[in-house]
Amino acid sequence: MRFNKKRLPKTRNELDMFVREHGLIPYGVTEHRGRDIFIAESDLVKDKVPAAESPLGYWQVAWFVTKPDSHEDMDIGRGIDFDAMHDLDKGWTAEAKREARIQTAIKDAESWIDKSIKTGRLDA
Repeated sequence: MRFNKKRLPKTRNELDMFVREHGLIPYGVTEHRGRDIFIAESDLVKDKVPAAESPLGYWQVAWFVTKPDSHEDMDIGRGIDFDAMHDLDKGWTAEAKREARIQTAIKDAESWIDKSIKTGRLDA
């Protein structure tokens, strides 16, 4: 998932369109320390020439941090790739694997928020 810096979303509505244009499906919004975390996920992606690290494909999950309920003030976003075979040893259902991907993205976003508050980048 590559983002063009000239076309980054500035509003929640633009974000919704942006993730759909990049093959992601909006999943939902959660909150952490006064910031909204917007989550989107792809269907299984299979490249025409499979990469060695993901020969069976991968899922993409992206998170974006915004100011709550403002529908404005986009702060940051990040995409995370998950190999199609992730957590195979756990015997999880497809839904359990999806929930694990979503929770990993949320924890990553929460960590970014916590570190940004600690360093003064964001207000507490």
